[in-house]
Parts: sequence; C-alpha cells; structure tokens
Amino acid sequence: MKKRILAVTLMLAMTVSLMAGCGNKESDADGDKITLTFLDKHPEDEYKGYFEQAIADFEELHPDVDIEYENISDQAIKEKLSVLAAGGTLPDIFFAWGGECLNRFSRAGKILDLTPYMDEDTEWRDSFLPSFLSSSVYEGKNYAVPYRSSVLYMLYNKQVFAENNLEVPTTWDEFINVCETLKDSDVNPIAFGNSDKWYTMWYVGQFNANYVNAETRVKDYTPSSGEFVDEGYTKAIQTFLNLNEEGYLGENVNSKDYYQVREEFAAGMHGMILDATSQFSFYTGAMGEDGYGYFKIPIPNDAQGDEAATIVTGGSENYAISAECEHPDEAVEFLKFMTSKEQALKQTKETGLPNALIGGITEENSDSVIVAAYETAEDYTAIAEWLDQCIDGKLVNTYMADLQEGLDGKSAEDIMADVQKAAKEVSEVNQ
Repeated sequence: MKKRILAVTLMLAMTVSLMAGCGNKESDADGDKITLTFLDKHPEDEYKGYFEQAIADFEELHPDVDIEYENISDQAIKEKLSVLAAGGTLPDIFFAWGGECLNRFSRAGKILDLTPYMDEDTEWRDSFLPSFLSSSVYEGKNYAVPYRSSVLYMLYNKQVFAENNLEVPTTWDEFINVCETLKDSDVNPIAFGNSDKWYTMWYVGQFNANYVNAETRVKDYTPSSGEFVDEGYTKAIQTFLNLNEEGYLGENVNSKDYYQVREEFAAGMHGMILDATSQFSFYTGAMGEDGYGYFKIPIPNDAQGDEAATIVTGGSENYAISAECEHPDEAVEFLKFMTSKEQALKQTKETGLPNALIGGITEENSDSVIVAAYETAEDYTAIAEWLDQCIDGKLVNTYMADLQEGLDGKSAEDIMADVQKAAKEVSEVNQ
C-alpha cells in the first residue's frame, strides 16, 4: 500500500514538473516573460530616445513581453541583415526598406505574411497611406508595415534665391536657367556629395521613372527578368551626368559626402539640394521654417515615361517579422502599437520622421514645410521606390560604382553596358 502511495506521489510530482516545463516553453529565463528581439536603425541622438521610450511604453502595457532592442546605422544594418538571413537567424522583428530590399526576404520565405492579420483587423490595414503600404506587397500579400514615409523634392535656400532674384522653377528649362544664374553669380547651384556612392541613385532613380514606363521598369527591376535595354535608362543617366558636366553640382563631388554638403547648403553655400521629406526636420532645425522651400523635381523636356508628370521617387521604411518568430501574435501586437495613430503622431512630433498613416502629418506634430510638402505630394499618383531598394544588390553596386566613374568622365552608354551585363548575370542566377 505504501509503495502504491509512493508511486502515485511520484507520478503527480512528474506531472507537475512536466506541466511547469511546458509553461516555460513560452517564457524567458526568468520564467515570467517571452522575449522578442528587435533590430532597428536609428542610433542618432535625435531619434533613439523616442524609440527607446516607445519600447518601454509597450513593455509597460504588456508586462509579459520583453523587447531586446538593438539599434545600429544604415550601412551596418544592411550588412547584418544579409549575414543573419544567410544563417537563418533573423531577429523576431526588424527594420527593412521597401522594394527589392524587402522582396528578397519575401521570396525566400524568410518573413511572416501579415495579410491574415490585416484581413482580421481591417481598421489597422486601412490606416496606412496606400502608396506606402503597397511597398511591402509581394505577390499580392503584405509582408511588412510602413512606419516612416518619404518623398523626394528639390529644396532651395530662400535667401540665396532672393539675393539672385530667382523664382521657383516649374519646368526643366526654368530649372536650368536657375542653375546658370547661380553659377554666373559664383554660387554653386546644387549641393552634391557622392563619396558614399548612394546619392547618385536618387537622381537616376527619379529620371528612370521619368524616361521609362512603369511596365518596363517592373520587369527590369525583377531579378529574374531584368535586361535594362530600354534607351530611357541611358537618357536618365545622361540627364544626370549633364548636370555635372555643366558644373551645376560643384567640384570634387566624389570626395564629399551627403552630410557635408547638406550642412553647406544650410549655411548658404549652395542654392539647391535634392533631399527627402524624412530629412526636412534637419533643415528646419538648421535654417528655420522660413529659411528654405521645396519644389517638385522638374521633368526633363524629352522624358516620355507614361507617368513622367505624376511619379516621384520615395518610399517607406518598414518593420517585418521573421517567419521563424516563435511568438508572432505578440510581435504583430508590437507592430500595431508602433504604427498606431497615437504613436505615429508622437513619432513625427518628437523626431521629425514623417509617419505613413492617413492624416498622420499635421500642423500639431510637424512644421508647416513638411505639412505643405505632403499636401503637394497628393498630386502624385505613383511613387517610384528608391532605386537602391528596387533592384538586386549586384545591380545596385554596379550602378553606384559606374555612376561614380561617370562623374569622372565615364559615358552613359558604357555605364549602361555594365548594368546590362550585371542584369544578365542576376537574371541567370534567379531563373
């Protein structure tokens, strides 16, 4: 009898132990919380405080969840995500640009399909600006959510324009006349620095959208079918190189970087600079709301793309969830929190980073220049994703290296020959 009692007692003890073990499967080492890893790219002082506080606020609302947060620079996150994806160890939640940067993860089955969550919560899905939410769609499914949006404009220094009696240009001819006037007045027309190579992609990506129709671009930007034989691509590069050859971009452009020349623009050393709405807060801080203005990038006279007048370069910055995440529901809950209306309004107000929600940019959380810029952007019917996000990495590297050489004299035809060669190699690998 004693043996039977002992056996039952042991069985009960084992059962309790097993139940406790099952409970720990959903917990961290403390036995109280689950842990989600989060990789982001906002290490700058003006941004990181907001994101750290947002995470703390989420954890307070969800005491059973612990967010392990890592925050690194743009270039570092590109390299780290590639390494982690290859090793099958992506963070639970991570930052990703749109276009091909995100599609490569979607194609490989590396990230969670959020479509079922959005179908279940249509209010969440419909809260985003459609043009930016679409940047995370692959084969009809949503694989990420945008938390930050950006549109490309040409900015101008109001004092420099006033001193030279210049009006804001609305056509390509007027734009070139402004450049000539500034050059003749010993003012560098356009601030430009390309030591990091990526800045050329903003110009060429915009001109590609002007010169090449959407159907052709989609085919060429897809790794398995890209050819880049449309003459519009060569025209796009030549249009950019012409600005340099005419002396409108300044001297020694390959030895300066973007951050240097934007400081110089704010100090009145240049008349204009190409930049994105996500960076407007820097200029407002450095120059005041009345110190600078913006205008739509004029369309080159010979541009014939089907959307030439209604398309602008821009895009979203997104958060995705790893397909291997053990706690997808909690990870989605975190994304919902970070992209809620309350949080989006706070993000823009505290950091100047424009959110991607309908009605998310207001006079209360932003300055008048950014509000006006987003109102102006309503005239655009399509957004062309940043070129270095739209195309395969091998093509990005070819474009950037050759365009840097182009600023030192390499021809548009030779640049495109190298791009076409790289596109063929990429296509063969992705067949």
